[in-house]
Amino acid sequence: MEYRRQHWVKATRERDHKQVLMSQLAREKVTVQEHLVQITHERDTAVRVSENRHRALELYRVHSAEQENYLQDQIEAGLVEIHRLNNLLHPIPRPAPVYLEVGPQVIMADDDGMEVDGPAAASPLLHEDMEAKELEPVSDEDGEVIFDADSGDEPGVLGVVGNHLVRFFCILTYASRALAIIM
Repeated sequence: MEYRRQHWVKATRERDHKQVLMSQLAREKVTVQEHLVQITHERDTAVRVSENRHRALELYRVHSAEQENYLQDQIEAGLVEIHRLNNLLHPIPRPAPVYLEVGPQVIMADDDGMEVDGPAAASPLLHEDMEAKELEPVSDEDGEVIFDADSGDEPGVLGVVGNHLVRFFCILTYASRALAIIM
């Protein structure tokens, strides 16, 4: 009996000890589960933060590209405006018209063989020849006189312009002769 009683006491102690161990394991399990939940929340938070940072970086890249394009457009618009203003201040002259039936409008001087010592010697000849040369009246298609430089009548605007053109071509002819001799 004593043996059975000791055996029963021993079995009861083992059972109590196992129950204590089971309760400790249950508490540890709860603690581990709580710790696991906390770690899972921290991991989820870290993943969300990482995703948010990634999205923010992508938005920043897109915004930077848009800003760069906007500034590039502003620079191009500014350059266009600078060129427009520069063209207003310093216009590019248009080329002389070329008439297909006539050809380029270039005046070619023929060398008459007259020798001149240079521009200083050629200058007095220009004025002497211009004064001595008589101008013939210019007529239109119908044969009517447009102006007569030798007449005492007022030639009008066409006559003055024509007189200046004749003088200009005389000067141009003598200047081209002088340049041909110099060269």
